[in-house]
Amino acid sequence: MVQLVKDLGADVLIDYKAQDFENLLKDYDLVLNSQDNKTLQKSINILKPEGQIVSISGPPTPDFAKEIGLPWYLRLIMSLLSFSIRSKAKKRNVKYRFLFMKASGNQLSEITKLIEAGVIKPVVDRVYDFEKANDALTYVESGRAKGKVVIKVR
Repeated sequence: MVQLVKDLGADVLIDYKAQDFENLLKDYDLVLNSQDNKTLQKSINILKPEGQIVSISGPPTPDFAKEIGLPWYLRLIMSLLSFSIRSKAKKRNVKYRFLFMKASGNQLSEITKLIEAGVIKPVVDRVYDFEKANDALTYVESGRAKGKVVIKVR
């Protein structure tokens, strides 16, 4: 696994089972978070002042609610949900942003170009036929996947 990650271009390798990234990394401009709240909280500590954390799994913000046109009471709820992380970010002089993933044909086209140019290197561990979807899920849940697990529909 270490060699795979190096081959993908990683500058720093951290064994999350034995090391805590919060104690090893510092002064980053940007963190992209897709993990749990504990990881989100720790990620703020590795940013330099004026840095930014973008999360697809953290609590949505009032700005996000406004952006998608939610009514005032839902903006208030999102404000309460994200209060803690926004406060911590503000104290550390960094920005927190919630990103909602949505399908976009234009973005997918651009991603395809990047993959074809070799800029993005997707790693596919295993491919399962649709009939074996349960086996695919079992494999993913085992924690042994070294890349994406694909379910082939056709």
